[in-house]
Amino acid sequence: MYPVFSQPAPVIFGRGSISILGEKIREMGCRKALIICEQGIVDAGIIKKATASLETAGIGYEVFSGVLADPPDSSVDEAGKAALEAGADCLVGIGGGSSLDTAKAASILMTNPGPVRTYITGFPTSVDTKTPLILVPTTAGTGSECTTVAIISLPDKNVKWGVFVNTSLAIVDPELMVTLPKSITAATGMDAFAHAAEAMTAVGWNHHSDLFAEGAIKKISKYLLVCCNDPGNIDARSEMALAANWAGLAFNNPITHVGHAVADAFSVHYHTPHGLGCALALPETMALVAPAVPDRMRTIAGAMDLPLTGSETGVELGKLVADGIRDIMRKADMRSLKDMGYSREEVLGFVPDVLSSHLSQNCPVGIDEKTAAGLLAAVYDTY
Repeated sequence: MYPVFSQPAPVIFGRGSISILGEKIREMGCRKALIICEQGIVDAGIIKKATASLETAGIGYEVFSGVLADPPDSSVDEAGKAALEAGADCLVGIGGGSSLDTAKAASILMTNPGPVRTYITGFPTSVDTKTPLILVPTTAGTGSECTTVAIISLPDKNVKWGVFVNTSLAIVDPELMVTLPKSITAATGMDAFAHAAEAMTAVGWNHHSDLFAEGAIKKISKYLLVCCNDPGNIDARSEMALAANWAGLAFNNPITHVGHAVADAFSVHYHTPHGLGCALALPETMALVAPAVPDRMRTIAGAMDLPLTGSETGVELGKLVADGIRDIMRKADMRSLKDMGYSREEVLGFVPDVLSSHLSQNCPVGIDEKTAAGLLAAVYDTY
């Protein structure tokens, strides 16, 4: 099988770029938008920048602010219903990954019968959506604005599954990210790190994705802690916004692997923020796969600006990278599973979740029951 690199939609990047949202929607021939977001986006006043642009361009709009974290299928159905009732001819997702994924999945319901769970499967399939979909991230993390996959929770099945859809445009405005608190800045930034590092070490890696992944890791290693400690630093925020977007492009085709399978298990059972789960899983995921992909691990270590002699073994490279990631996490005050009150026994109980995840099949190391248990134990014990 030959590797593939694709960019789903154009990306407009820059400070203040939210101001051209209405203009771009008008160019698409649309007349009324449904904005899909979480209530926090409304409360933070971010939504006003979007609606001002729409009003200037003469675009009608309504706002659905019922997005939930780890969006359940029921909230997606509500968003789709709101869009149809509003007579919207385009959707605008504004916010973190939950808002963008909700907007993506809701686009299915614009031209297909519901409920949305009909299309959400363990091995994601594609739906050829027709409704213009514009995505505007307010966190430097998920990269969901430049990927085709929407991850949706099915609470009754206790799983997070996905579906692939079409997207039309991404607008990445770093000025929308300066109000993020430290904890969210750290978690979303490490989510982007995980996207890049897992894309580089997945069985489906490709050279084009590697360019974006390596570049993202360089920027995250340099600027994430700056954003955590100096949240109003727009230069650092811009670099992190670009890094998250690059990381999204990096994993769009290779997809992530077992680290995200672990993170999804934490989200399903503990409802931890997705980025925190990715961060907790990442160091040991890199240590696990390093012996299988030493050259790629050396590139990751170099992108992190870690000291290298050139003679390190795969195991040594894995430890070096894992320690470096943990150092960033500690400096960002990220909490451990122990600190959050979870037991080792509970965490080891997630082995079936890791084994059943299609993401584990993308790992360069075979994931069996023993390996999954060892990985979960190491995640709990080492941070």
